[in-house]
Amino acid sequence: MADYLVVCSNRPEVTPGHRHIVSIGTGDELGEPCNRVWTVAQVYAAMGIGNRFLTESPTTKHTTWVRKLECPCGLPTLRSDPDKVTDNNLDDLPGC
Repeated sequence: MADYLVVCSNRPEVTPGHRHIVSIGTGDELGEPCNRVWTVAQVYAAMGIGNRFLTESPTTKHTTWVRKLECPCGLPTLRSDPDKVTDNNLDDLPGC
């Protein structure tokens, strides 16, 4: 089991005005290029065997866990745990 730092995320427009996470990138440090891109299915499988994913705020260094989420449109996606820090949200990370 391992913990992975999420450094980027991809949120393409699924339908006009509708976006959700379809892949994330993990790396060793924020601001550095990712060393692996994971699809949502790969993240779900990794979580299923005990691996964990987290994001980190570049300003406060506060971390939060990444969780599975079913989008209202029915597709599996990901979200970061809600907290009072916005720059560690998956939606606010740069694209991979």
